[in-house]
Amino acid sequence: MDAAVPAIVEIAAGPIRLEACPELGGAITAFYGMHEGRRLDWLRPATPEALAAREPLGMGSFPMIPFCNRIRGGRFTFEGKEVRMAANHARSRHALHGLAWQRSWLLEAGSDARIAMTLDHDPDKGVDPDSGTWPWRFSARQSYALAPDALTISMAVTNTGGVPMPLGFGHHPYFPRTARTSLRAGVSAMWATDDEVLPTRLEPGGVADRLAAGLPLAEADLDNNFTGWDGLAEIRWPERGAALRLTAGAPLKFLVVYAPGDQPLLAVEPVSNCTDWPNLRELGADSVGGMILEPGATAESWIRLEPRLEV
Repeated sequence: MDAAVPAIVEIAAGPIRLEACPELGGAITAFYGMHEGRRLDWLRPATPEALAAREPLGMGSFPMIPFCNRIRGGRFTFEGKEVRMAANHARSRHALHGLAWQRSWLLEAGSDARIAMTLDHDPDKGVDPDSGTWPWRFSARQSYALAPDALTISMAVTNTGGVPMPLGFGHHPYFPRTARTSLRAGVSAMWATDDEVLPTRLEPGGVADRLAAGLPLAEADLDNNFTGWDGLAEIRWPERGAALRLTAGAPLKFLVVYAPGDQPLLAVEPVSNCTDWPNLRELGADSVGGMILEPGATAESWIRLEPRLEV
Protein backbone atom coordinates (compact mmCIF):
# COMPACT_ATOMS: atom_id res chain seq x y z
CA MET A 1 0.00 0.00 0.00
CA ASP A 2 1.14 3.55 -0.76
CA ALA A 3 2.65 5.11 2.35
CA ALA A 4 0.41 8.13 1.82
CA VAL A 5 -2.73 6.04 2.24
CA PRO A 6 -3.78 5.70 5.91
CA ALA A 7 -4.37 2.29 7.46
CA ILE A 8 -7.84 0.73 7.29
CA VAL A 9 -9.38 -1.45 10.03
CA GLU A 10 -11.89 -4.11 8.95
CA ILE A 11 -14.64 -5.91 10.89
CA ALA A 12 -17.41 -8.31 9.89
CA ALA A 13 -20.53 -10.02 11.18
CA GLY A 14 -22.41 -12.53 9.05
CA PRO A 15 -22.76 -11.09 5.54
CA ILE A 16 -21.93 -7.48 6.36
CA ARG A 17 -18.56 -5.76 6.47
CA LEU A 18 -17.25 -2.43 7.70
CA GLU A 19 -13.96 -0.65 7.05
CA ALA A 20 -12.85 2.40 9.03
CA CYS A 21 -9.87 4.70 9.25
CA PRO A 22 -9.09 6.04 12.75
CA GLU A 23 -6.30 8.20 11.36
CA LEU A 24 -8.60 9.93 8.89
CA GLY A 25 -11.19 11.53 11.16
CA GLY A 26 -12.31 8.20 12.62
CA ALA A 27 -14.31 7.80 9.42
CA ILE A 28 -16.12 4.82 7.95
CA THR A 29 -14.60 4.11 4.56
CA ALA A 30 -16.96 1.30 3.54
CA PHE A 31 -20.10 -0.47 4.83
CA TYR A 32 -21.39 -3.23 2.59
CA GLY A 33 -22.97 -6.67 2.41
CA MET A 34 -22.05 -9.81 0.49
CA HIS A 35 -25.05 -11.44 -1.18
CA GLU A 36 -24.65 -14.49 -3.42
CA GLY A 37 -21.06 -13.49 -4.07
CA ARG A 38 -22.03 -9.93 -4.96
CA ARG A 39 -21.00 -6.82 -3.02
CA LEU A 40 -23.77 -4.35 -2.19
CA ASP A 41 -22.57 -1.03 -0.75
CA TRP A 42 -24.89 0.45 1.86
CA LEU A 43 -22.76 3.57 2.28
CA ARG A 44 -20.94 5.27 -0.56
CA PRO A 45 -17.44 3.73 -0.39
CA ALA A 46 -14.34 5.91 -0.21
CA THR A 47 -12.36 5.87 -3.41
CA PRO A 48 -8.59 5.23 -3.49
CA GLU A 49 -8.20 8.84 -4.62
CA ALA A 50 -10.11 10.19 -1.60
CA LEU A 51 -8.05 8.03 0.75
CA ALA A 52 -4.77 9.09 -0.83
CA ALA A 53 -5.84 12.74 -0.62
CA ARG A 54 -6.99 12.20 3.00
CA GLU A 55 -10.26 13.92 2.15
CA PRO A 56 -12.93 13.28 4.84
CA LEU A 57 -15.71 14.50 2.54
CA GLY A 58 -14.91 11.52 0.31
CA MET A 59 -15.51 8.94 3.05
CA GLY A 60 -18.60 6.83 3.78
CA SER A 61 -19.41 8.60 7.05
CA PHE A 62 -17.59 10.69 9.63
CA PRO A 63 -18.25 12.12 13.12
CA MET A 64 -19.17 15.77 13.62
CA ILE A 65 -17.99 17.09 17.01
CA PRO A 66 -18.30 19.62 18.75
CA PHE A 67 -20.83 21.07 16.29
CA CYS A 68 -22.54 19.94 13.11
CA ASN A 69 -22.47 21.69 9.76
CA ARG A 70 -21.59 25.40 9.60
CA ILE A 71 -21.05 28.23 12.06
CA ARG A 72 -21.38 31.57 10.30
CA GLY A 73 -17.95 33.10 9.82
CA GLY A 74 -16.63 30.76 12.53
CA ARG A 75 -17.84 33.25 15.14
CA PHE A 76 -20.36 33.33 17.96
CA THR A 77 -20.69 34.66 21.50
CA PHE A 78 -21.06 32.36 24.51
CA GLU A 79 -21.41 33.59 28.11
CA GLY A 80 -20.09 36.99 27.09
CA LYS A 81 -17.02 35.62 25.31
CA GLU A 82 -16.46 35.97 21.59
CA VAL A 83 -15.43 32.67 20.01
CA ARG A 84 -13.45 32.76 16.79
CA MET A 85 -12.64 29.74 14.68
CA ALA A 86 -10.80 29.62 11.40
CA ALA A 87 -12.36 28.31 8.19
CA ASN A 88 -11.29 24.67 8.00
CA HIS A 89 -12.15 23.52 4.48
CA ALA A 90 -11.83 24.96 1.01
CA ARG A 91 -15.54 24.36 0.34
CA SER A 92 -16.69 26.96 2.85
CA ARG A 93 -15.56 30.24 4.37
CA HIS A 94 -17.43 29.20 7.52
CA ALA A 95 -16.26 26.80 10.23
CA LEU A 96 -17.50 23.40 9.07
CA HIS A 97 -18.51 20.15 10.83
CA GLY A 98 -16.53 20.73 14.03
CA LEU A 99 -13.00 19.39 14.31
CA ALA A 100 -13.22 15.62 14.98
CA TRP A 101 -13.61 14.78 11.28
CA GLN A 102 -10.18 16.27 10.53
CA ARG A 103 -8.27 14.78 13.48
CA SER A 104 -6.60 11.43 13.99
CA TRP A 105 -8.45 9.18 16.47
CA LEU A 106 -6.73 6.68 18.76
CA LEU A 107 -7.76 3.09 18.10
CA GLU A 108 -8.69 1.10 21.23
CA ALA A 109 -8.85 -2.66 21.63
CA GLY A 110 -11.78 -4.04 19.69
CA SER A 111 -13.03 -7.36 18.37
CA ASP A 112 -13.85 -9.05 15.10
CA ALA A 113 -17.16 -7.16 14.98
CA ARG A 114 -16.42 -3.91 16.86
CA ILE A 115 -14.06 -0.94 16.51
CA ALA A 116 -13.67 1.66 19.29
CA MET A 117 -11.63 4.85 19.18
CA THR A 118 -11.07 8.03 21.17
CA LEU A 119 -10.13 11.64 20.58
CA ASP A 120 -8.91 14.28 23.05
CA HIS A 121 -9.00 18.00 22.31
CA ASP A 122 -7.01 20.46 24.39
CA PRO A 123 -6.82 23.95 22.85
CA ASP A 124 -3.74 24.74 24.96
CA LYS A 125 -1.61 21.98 23.45
CA GLY A 126 -0.06 21.94 20.01
CA VAL A 127 -2.37 24.60 18.57
CA ASP A 128 -1.45 28.08 17.46
CA PRO A 129 -3.67 30.32 19.64
CA ASP A 130 -3.93 32.85 16.82
CA SER A 131 -5.21 30.26 14.33
CA GLY A 132 -8.71 30.19 15.81
CA THR A 133 -9.86 26.88 17.28
CA TRP A 134 -12.49 25.43 19.61
CA PRO A 135 -11.54 26.96 23.00
CA TRP A 136 -12.98 24.23 25.26
CA ARG A 137 -11.40 20.94 26.30
CA PHE A 138 -13.27 17.73 25.60
CA SER A 139 -12.79 14.04 24.96
CA ALA A 140 -14.83 11.96 22.54
CA ARG A 141 -15.38 8.28 22.02
CA GLN A 142 -17.07 6.44 19.21
CA SER A 143 -17.54 2.82 18.29
CA TYR A 144 -18.74 0.90 15.26
CA ALA A 145 -20.38 -2.41 16.16
CA LEU A 146 -21.72 -4.93 13.66
CA ALA A 147 -24.41 -7.54 14.04
CA PRO A 148 -25.36 -9.78 11.09
CA ASP A 149 -28.20 -7.40 10.25
CA ALA A 150 -27.10 -3.94 11.44
CA LEU A 151 -24.41 -1.37 12.20
CA THR A 152 -24.61 0.58 15.45
CA ILE A 153 -22.60 3.78 15.83
CA SER A 154 -22.18 4.89 19.45
CA MET A 155 -20.90 8.36 20.32
CA ALA A 156 -20.02 10.10 23.60
CA VAL A 157 -18.53 13.53 24.34
CA THR A 158 -17.23 14.58 27.79
CA ASN A 159 -16.42 18.11 28.88
CA THR A 160 -12.94 17.72 30.38
CA GLY A 161 -12.49 21.43 31.07
CA GLY A 162 -13.46 23.54 34.04
CA VAL A 163 -16.26 25.64 32.50
CA PRO A 164 -19.52 24.91 30.64
CA MET A 165 -19.19 24.36 26.92
CA PRO A 166 -21.67 24.50 24.03
CA LEU A 167 -21.97 21.21 22.18
CA GLY A 168 -23.50 19.68 19.12
CA PHE A 169 -22.66 16.31 17.57
CA GLY A 170 -23.77 13.75 15.02
CA HIS A 171 -22.60 11.63 12.09
CA HIS A 172 -22.45 12.34 8.36
CA PRO A 173 -23.30 9.18 6.36
CA TYR A 174 -23.27 9.30 2.56
CA PHE A 175 -25.47 6.79 0.74
CA PRO A 176 -25.60 5.78 -2.92
CA ARG A 177 -28.35 7.54 -4.86
CA THR A 178 -30.03 5.97 -7.87
CA ALA A 179 -32.65 7.38 -10.21
CA ARG A 180 -35.50 5.90 -8.13
CA THR A 181 -34.10 6.38 -4.63
CA SER A 182 -36.65 7.64 -2.10
CA LEU A 183 -36.37 8.88 1.49
CA ARG A 184 -39.00 8.88 4.19
CA ALA A 185 -38.47 10.64 7.52
CA GLY A 186 -40.95 12.03 10.02
CA VAL A 187 -40.06 15.71 10.41
CA SER A 188 -42.05 18.83 11.26
CA ALA A 189 -40.30 21.73 9.48
CA MET A 190 -37.40 22.58 7.19
CA TRP A 191 -34.83 25.34 7.59
CA ALA A 192 -34.70 27.30 4.32
CA THR A 193 -31.18 28.53 3.52
CA ASP A 194 -29.27 31.27 1.79
CA ASP A 195 -26.68 30.80 -0.96
CA GLU A 196 -24.08 29.71 1.61
CA VAL A 197 -26.36 26.99 3.08
CA LEU A 198 -26.96 28.98 6.26
CA PRO A 199 -30.46 28.93 7.80
CA THR A 200 -32.83 31.81 7.14
CA ARG A 201 -36.33 30.74 8.22
CA LEU A 202 -38.30 27.70 9.37
CA GLU A 203 -40.83 26.36 6.88
CA PRO A 204 -43.48 23.88 8.09
CA GLY A 205 -45.39 21.89 5.49
CA GLY A 206 -44.06 21.75 1.94
CA VAL A 207 -40.89 19.67 1.67
CA ALA A 208 -41.17 18.55 5.32
CA ASP A 209 -44.60 17.02 4.64
CA ARG A 210 -43.39 15.37 1.45
CA LEU A 211 -40.40 13.92 3.28
CA ALA A 212 -42.63 12.54 6.03
CA ALA A 213 -44.80 10.87 3.39
CA GLY A 214 -41.84 9.54 1.36
CA LEU A 215 -39.99 11.76 -1.11
CA PRO A 216 -38.69 10.51 -4.49
CA LEU A 217 -35.27 12.13 -4.60
CA ALA A 218 -35.39 12.59 -8.36
CA GLU A 219 -37.75 15.45 -7.46
CA ALA A 220 -35.37 16.96 -4.89
CA ASP A 221 -32.31 19.18 -4.72
CA LEU A 222 -31.72 19.58 -1.00
CA ASP A 223 -29.09 20.72 1.47
CA ASN A 224 -31.30 21.48 4.46
CA ASN A 225 -31.83 20.92 8.17
CA PHE A 226 -35.12 19.48 9.38
CA THR A 227 -36.57 19.90 12.88
CA GLY A 228 -38.91 17.70 14.87
CA TRP A 229 -37.40 14.46 13.54
CA ASP A 230 -38.99 11.38 15.13
CA GLY A 231 -35.72 9.42 15.01
CA LEU A 232 -36.61 7.15 12.08
CA ALA A 233 -35.67 7.43 8.40
CA GLU A 234 -35.96 4.91 5.58
CA ILE A 235 -34.12 4.88 2.27
CA ARG A 236 -35.31 2.69 -0.60
CA TRP A 237 -33.49 1.74 -3.79
CA PRO A 238 -36.08 -0.06 -5.97
CA GLU A 239 -33.58 -0.82 -8.75
CA ARG A 240 -31.38 -2.64 -6.25
CA GLY A 241 -34.25 -4.37 -4.48
CA ALA A 242 -32.88 -2.89 -1.29
CA ALA A 243 -33.74 -0.58 1.59
CA LEU A 244 -32.15 0.73 4.77
CA ARG A 245 -33.73 1.77 8.06
CA LEU A 246 -31.87 4.48 9.99
CA THR A 247 -32.72 5.21 13.62
CA ALA A 248 -31.09 7.42 16.25
CA GLY A 249 -31.52 8.25 19.91
CA ALA A 250 -31.83 11.58 21.68
CA PRO A 251 -30.43 14.21 21.47
CA LEU A 252 -30.03 13.47 17.74
CA LYS A 253 -33.46 14.87 16.91
CA PHE A 254 -32.51 17.00 13.93
CA LEU A 255 -31.93 15.64 10.44
CA VAL A 256 -29.83 17.05 7.62
CA VAL A 257 -30.65 15.88 4.10
CA TYR A 258 -28.12 16.55 1.36
CA ALA A 259 -29.44 15.39 -2.01
CA PRO A 260 -27.71 17.44 -4.72
CA GLY A 261 -29.51 17.20 -8.03
CA ASP A 262 -26.27 16.86 -9.99
CA GLN A 263 -24.57 14.07 -8.00
CA PRO A 264 -25.36 10.36 -7.42
CA LEU A 265 -25.18 10.61 -3.63
CA LEU A 266 -27.38 11.22 -0.63
CA ALA A 267 -26.44 12.27 2.90
CA VAL A 268 -28.93 11.65 5.72
CA GLU A 269 -27.33 13.03 8.88
CA PRO A 270 -28.69 12.48 12.42
CA VAL A 271 -27.52 15.51 14.39
CA SER A 272 -28.21 17.32 17.65
CA ASN A 273 -28.24 20.85 16.26
CA CYS A 274 -29.13 22.84 13.19
CA THR A 275 -26.56 24.77 11.20
CA ASP A 276 -25.19 27.85 13.03
CA TRP A 277 -27.06 26.98 16.24
CA PRO A 278 -24.83 29.00 18.63
CA ASN A 279 -25.89 32.17 16.78
CA LEU A 280 -29.59 31.21 16.81
CA ARG A 281 -30.05 30.12 20.44
CA GLU A 282 -32.66 32.79 21.13
CA LEU A 283 -35.04 30.89 18.83
CA GLY A 284 -35.24 28.00 21.32
CA ALA A 285 -34.05 24.42 21.55
CA ASP A 286 -36.89 22.97 19.45
CA SER A 287 -35.82 25.12 16.51
CA VAL A 288 -32.03 24.97 16.74
CA GLY A 289 -31.05 22.20 19.19
CA GLY A 290 -27.58 22.05 20.70
CA MET A 291 -26.83 21.85 24.42
CA ILE A 292 -24.66 23.22 27.21
CA LEU A 293 -22.35 20.58 28.69
CA GLU A 294 -21.23 21.20 32.26
CA PRO A 295 -17.69 20.37 33.42
CA GLY A 296 -17.29 16.61 33.82
CA ALA A 297 -20.63 15.87 32.13
CA THR A 298 -21.04 13.50 29.18
CA ALA A 299 -23.49 13.59 26.28
CA GLU A 300 -23.99 10.39 24.35
CA SER A 301 -26.19 8.82 21.69
CA TRP A 302 -26.37 6.11 19.05
CA ILE A 303 -27.24 5.62 15.39
CA ARG A 304 -28.36 2.32 13.92
CA LEU A 305 -28.31 1.35 10.23
CA GLU A 306 -30.33 -1.74 9.30
CA PRO A 307 -30.03 -2.69 5.63
CA ARG A 308 -32.31 -5.24 3.99
CA LEU A 309 -33.05 -6.79 0.64
CA GLU A 310 -36.61 -6.53 -0.65
CA VAL A 311 -38.28 -9.16 -2.78
